[in-house]
Amino acid sequence: MRDKRYIWLPAVILIYFLFMTFYFGTDLLAQGQTLRFVLTVVAEVVVIIALFFFLRARQRLKEEREHNRNNTNES
Repeated sequence: MRDKRYIWLPAVILIYFLFMTFYFGTDLLAQGQTLRFVLTVVAEVVVIIALFFFLRARQRLKEEREHNRNNTNES
């Protein structure tokens, strides 16, 4: 489970984001704060996507480092 952190962590944050968007977003839209709503949604989606790519790159580097360490120990 820990190996796929780049999948489950952004997914959990995405679920939280969707809940908060529907919970508070309706109030913002009802108050006429459409720009604030849209900017918040866009910013949160960008952060979640950036988190996914950052964690995926980190996982790849970790796997590459372990692979190199194993190859060095075999020689």
